[in-house]
Amino acid sequence: MTALPRKKSFLCFTLPFLLLSCESIQTPITTQHNEPSKLLVSNSITTIDLKHAVVISKAIPNSYTQWLAEKNHAQQVSAYENFLAKHHVANVVPSFELFRTARDWQKCASQEYAVPNQELWPNQVATLKVLKQLIEQHILKDFEVTSVYRDLPTNQCAGGANESRHLYNSAIDFRIGPATPQDADLEQIASTKVELCKFWQKYGANLNLGLGVYASGQIHIDTQGYRTWGTLLNHKTSTCTL
Repeated sequence: MTALPRKKSFLCFTLPFLLLSCESIQTPITTQHNEPSKLLVSNSITTIDLKHAVVISKAIPNSYTQWLAEKNHAQQVSAYENFLAKHHVANVVPSFELFRTARDWQKCASQEYAVPNQELWPNQVATLKVLKQLIEQHILKDFEVTSVYRDLPTNQCAGGANESRHLYNSAIDFRIGPATPQDADLEQIASTKVELCKFWQKYGANLNLGLGVYASGQIHIDTQGYRTWGTLLNHKTSTCTL
């Protein structure tokens, strides 16, 4: 092992596809063979799939860092994450994804990030447990959460349903693969959707799981009703069958 100069970095402890914790520290950076599961990464979150030798790195957006420094957002985030930790669903996804409102937030003159009201916090626990299962079973690998809690004006502007589960902080939308998929990505995206349907068919009734696939390619999950829908927002267009 060779000691190197001290450097301020973000130390992220990881399991395959699952971030456990990440904090800014002052530490001497060391190198050692055969220890690839811990990385020191500045301004990013990195996870490693040791089984498949895949490295996934997500840069922390500057917009999130700026938002976190404003008002009392950092305190709100800390309180919410502490609540999730008590229910064993903390750090299932990076914080900057967990607090995303809607992909159309700019068009809606809304905020990119928001912490839901405290009375809504328990609603997300069951959905995060499902997401955690999907990660642990390697059904979800390369994915990104794009929308979680929305207030009423944001949801209406974004085209959400009147009774959207996003209003109650019980839904999660995510995208499989890159924002602009290439031909090489399409097979993996299609395969993942098939596996999601199989999961819904096997466990959906017990989990009260809703699974939707939108024309945009976004995928919706919640735990507020056993149902499925597709691009025309009805069961008939779903790729899953009862």
